[in-house]
Amino acid sequence: MADTITPNISLALYRYLCQNIVGTEEHVKTIRLMNIMRDNFSSDTLVASITSGSYGKGLEMRGSDLDFMNVWKSLEVYEDVKPSFNQGLTYFSMETDDVKPCFTLLRLEYIRNPYVFQYCEERNGKYYISSALCKQKVILFGNNDVAIHGPCISSKNEFFDMAVSLHCKTWISPALQWITRSSSSWPNQISNFNVSMWNFPTEPFTSYVNDVEKIVQSEILYYANRSLDNYPRLNIYNTGLIHNISCQQSSLKHLYAYYISQWCSKQAQLLPFDSAIINNKYQYKQYRSCLCTLLTNVYHDAVSGWLMVASFFHKTKQYDKVLHIIRYSLSKCTPEKLYHGMTMSNILYQSLKQQSFHKKSVGYLLKIMHVDSIRFKMNSTLIPDELLMEGWNYAHIFPSTAYAYFLSFLCHYQLNNVRQCQGIIEGLQLVTEENYLIPIWHTADAYNLLGIALELFGDKESARKAFLLSVKIFPDEEHNFAAKRVLLLN
Repeated sequence: MADTITPNISLALYRYLCQNIVGTEEHVKTIRLMNIMRDNFSSDTLVASITSGSYGKGLEMRGSDLDFMNVWKSLEVYEDVKPSFNQGLTYFSMETDDVKPCFTLLRLEYIRNPYVFQYCEERNGKYYISSALCKQKVILFGNNDVAIHGPCISSKNEFFDMAVSLHCKTWISPALQWITRSSSSWPNQISNFNVSMWNFPTEPFTSYVNDVEKIVQSEILYYANRSLDNYPRLNIYNTGLIHNISCQQSSLKHLYAYYISQWCSKQAQLLPFDSAIINNKYQYKQYRSCLCTLLTNVYHDAVSGWLMVASFFHKTKQYDKVLHIIRYSLSKCTPEKLYHGMTMSNILYQSLKQQSFHKKSVGYLLKIMHVDSIRFKMNSTLIPDELLMEGWNYAHIFPSTAYAYFLSFLCHYQLNNVRQCQGIIEGLQLVTEENYLIPIWHTADAYNLLGIALELFGDKESARKAFLLSVKIFPDEEHNFAAKRVLLLN
């Protein structure tokens, strides 16, 4: 009897976890695959980035945070046996005498570059790497939104942890038993599991929708993907492009295209180009370079990539092309689309139930169904001049639906189409008030766009109301320029 009950309970528990907590096995594999791809893109010849912790294993549960290991490739650790010598590396040996359990001292044995001394402390004529100095140096050259938290560098809200790490290529003595440990042993006793869950019903389609919902609601995935913004290196494009060409599996190709597209969206904003009339060969080369990069940024969602292309044409005063792209983009902003932080509606549920989307890869689904926000980096060359404000040194993030209307307004404003401007403002106000495909935390940004449009149109009183609504929704003056805009109206 016990032999029958045990597998039944195990299967019931597995189904319950899949549907209610961690997602299906396919979902966990997808998250792990996205982590691996993102790690590959964010690594270079100096540092290997590894997403670790529970999320690194594909599990996102209540209270989960985002853990990274940054492995310094030029430093290597060994215990007893010296590795094959590589004069391009710096070597540390382990000293485990007179230290606390699970800790070790790392003594400098060979140094390739004197810069390593800044991370070391001297003790009895020998140099040892200092964890505290490593973390302090990283913070010094990083940003002010992090702090030292135990062995890690953490965000001040403790949402992500980053550990500076060194690599040892052999199993250290305390871990040797892990090599032969059993991976299939079960505890002698199984805790009580509600009998009503033994036959917990699981429909394949319901599990698929739950997996999609976990993707669009995942705060960790959102910020993990944003971490690529900190790596503006060309190897992201080259690595992804090579893998995308050589890869035979469509699900992998879609994910490679997804991350290449995200990177190109940021990289294009750093490329210099003259927004004046293109009248010489050099300016034309700049123009083509930026446009080619932008045309590769349309594969990570259905709308925002095209709006970035439209922003480029707006900067070059090609308003007819802008309006054409915006019409196409708005045609994609249909009610069944996905956006970050949304709650699944019945319309979306029925849309996903269609055979055309069932079992599609995440990369494909995000490209077809997802409406991402549009992100302008600080000092972006593509952001409209009307959004710039003296003294504001932050990136700009706007919901795509609101930005599409705003950019359309700017074009008609430049073309002196008064009637069209008025109609577009009404549309912008409607999508903002209805929060149409707008994540709740970007509602204030949508009201900012509405306020700027109203101000340009000459309706300063309505503009003031829009800015004040933005301040009411998100009163943080450091990250919301609405309060400053109100003062400028006076």
